[in-house]
Amino acid sequence: MKKVILYLSLVLALVPAVAQQSETMLNEQYREAIREYLEQDIANRQKTMQRRAEQMLVTLPNDQKLYDESHVKINTAITESEGEDGVRTLDYMYVISYNCRHIEGYTDDYPKGRFDWDSSNSCRAICNLTKTFIDGVLDDYFRAGKRVSIKIFSTADGSGIESPLPYDGRYGEFRYEPVTFNGEQLRISVDSQTGIANNAQLAYLRAQSVRDYLEKNIRNLQRTTNDYQYITRSYADTGAYYRRSSIAITVHDAFRETIDLMTADKIQDDYVDFNIPQSLTSYENAYVLIIANEDYNHSFLPSVPFASNDGEIVRRYFVRALGVPERQVKVLSNASKAQIVNEGVKWLTDLSQAVAVTNGETIEPQANIFVYYAGHGYTDFNNVSYFVPNQLNVDDIKSLQPKKAKGCCAKKKKKKAAVQQVMNYDIRLKPKESARFTQQCISIEQLCSMFKAFPVKSLTLIVDAGMDGRQRNGAPMLRPDRKVDPKAKKAKKRKTNMRADAIVLLAAESDKTAYSFDAQHHGFLTYFLLKEIKGIAANLESYTYQDIYESIDRKLGKESALQGRWQEVSGLAGGKYKESWRSQKVK
Repeated sequence: MKKVILYLSLVLALVPAVAQQSETMLNEQYREAIREYLEQDIANRQKTMQRRAEQMLVTLPNDQKLYDESHVKINTAITESEGEDGVRTLDYMYVISYNCRHIEGYTDDYPKGRFDWDSSNSCRAICNLTKTFIDGVLDDYFRAGKRVSIKIFSTADGSGIESPLPYDGRYGEFRYEPVTFNGEQLRISVDSQTGIANNAQLAYLRAQSVRDYLEKNIRNLQRTTNDYQYITRSYADTGAYYRRSSIAITVHDAFRETIDLMTADKIQDDYVDFNIPQSLTSYENAYVLIIANEDYNHSFLPSVPFASNDGEIVRRYFVRALGVPERQVKVLSNASKAQIVNEGVKWLTDLSQAVAVTNGETIEPQANIFVYYAGHGYTDFNNVSYFVPNQLNVDDIKSLQPKKAKGCCAKKKKKKAAVQQVMNYDIRLKPKESARFTQQCISIEQLCSMFKAFPVKSLTLIVDAGMDGRQRNGAPMLRPDRKVDPKAKKAKKRKTNMRADAIVLLAAESDKTAYSFDAQHHGFLTYFLLKEIKGIAANLESYTYQDIYESIDRKLGKESALQGRWQEVSGLAGGKYKESWRSQKVK
C-alpha cells in the first residue's frame, strides 16, 4: 500500500523558508522565446492593420477617396531603448505613411498653402486609421501611464510665399518652439498676428494640425504621457507630392505587462530547469548531500539517463528556491560507496555536531539533513532496497562477467569495453552473488542508521531510482534470480527500521519501475517534485500536505500513464510525521 505520509512531510521539510521573487531579467532562453512570440504577434497585427486599412479606404466617401495610385503603408517593429532606471526595455514602433505615383490632375496631398489635416485626403486617411488602430488593434500597448514618443513628419514644396498666409491660431500660438527642419535644429514661431511667412512655418503647422487631431480624437493617447517631436522639410522642387505628412509612434516599454504575464506562465510551465524562483530568505540550518550517479562504466552497468542533470537542477533548487547557502550543498557525481560514506555522510554528520546547541546536559539538534540520490537501485531476496554505488568490484560475481551476462558482447576481446556498449541487460543474480553484490551497496535503512548517533533535527531522503531491477527506460537490467530460491517467493516486505524523524521519498515501490521523463531530461520523481516546488513557491502558506501530495501524485501518475510508463511515488516515514500531515500547512 502506498504510504503518502512521506511525500507530504518531505515538502514541509524542503520549503520552510521559500518565497518567490519576480525576476527582473529573464533567463536568456526564455527571453529569446518571448521575443520570438512578440515578433510574431506584431507581425500578425501589422497584417491585420494593413488588411483593415485597405478595407476602410475602399469604403471612404467619394470626396475622401484616395486615387488608385495612392497606397497607405503601415510598418511596425520591436526596438530597444534604455529606460529612466537604466534598464533596457522593449519598445513598440508604429509608422504609417503613404506613397503614390504623381499623375497630372490627381492629388491626395495638401493643396498649395493649406495646412489642416483634413485638407489632404492622404493625411485624413492616415489620421483616421491611426485612431482606429491605437484604440483597437493596439489598445493593450497604450496602457495608462505609458510613455509615448510621437514623431510627426510634414513637408512643404519649394513654392515661395510672396505675402504672409493667414493663420487664425486654431492650433495655438507658437514662439521659439523646437523643430527639426531640413535636418537642423531650429526654433519656430507662428502666431495669428503675423501669419505664415515661409515654408518652414507652413510645414510646422501641418505637423501641429496632425498633433491636434491625435490629441482630440484618440482615446488611448489621452491617458498616456506623450512627447511630440516635429521633423519637417521644405523641398526645392514644387508640386503637390512634396506636401505630405506621416506619423511614427513609439510606445516605450510597451511589452512589460505581456512579458510579466509570460514570465509568470514560464514560472508555472513545464520546464523546471529555467526561471527557478528565488527565495527571499535563507535556509541556514539545512545541509544537503546530492549523489548523482549516471555513468556506471566502471561497474559493468548501463548508464542512468539524465541522472547528472537531475543532480545539478536539484542543487540549483536547494540553493535558489529554498535558500540553502551554496557551501551547505555538496554534489557527488558517479560516486563509489567509499565516497558516499567518507565524503558525503561524514561531512553531514560532522556538520550536525558542529551546529548543535548545548543547553546544560542537553544537546539540541539544529541540522535539517537532506540526501538526494539519482542512480541505479536494487532489491535483494529479502526485499531490502539498496543504492547501487559506482566502481563496484564484480570479479567474484560470475553473472556480472561479460561471458555470463545476457546481452553482453562476449566476443569482444576487452570485456570492459564490451560491457560499456551494452544497454539491454537481463542479469539475474543467485543468492550468494546477490549477497556479495549488496555488500558493496548501501541500503536505505543502513543510510538512515548512519545518522542515529548524531544530533540531527530531521533527515529527508529523496530517492529517484528504480529498485525493481529495471532501467529508467523500462528495459531489464539486474535482479535476483528468484527461480533458484523458492523461499524468496514467500518473502514479505518487512518494516524498515528508521529513526522517528526520518522521511524517505521513493520514486516507486521496490517492485515497480522508476522511469525517466525523456522530454524533460529528468527522472519522473525529480521532475514533478521540482515542478511542484516551482509552482507553489509564491503561496506555500495556503497548501496542506494533502494538497501537495495529491497534486503531485495525480500529475505524475497521469503523465507517466500517458507515456505508457505508469509510475506511482511511494515512501516511508518515521513516527514523528505519521498523524499530523493531512491538515498541517506547508508554511
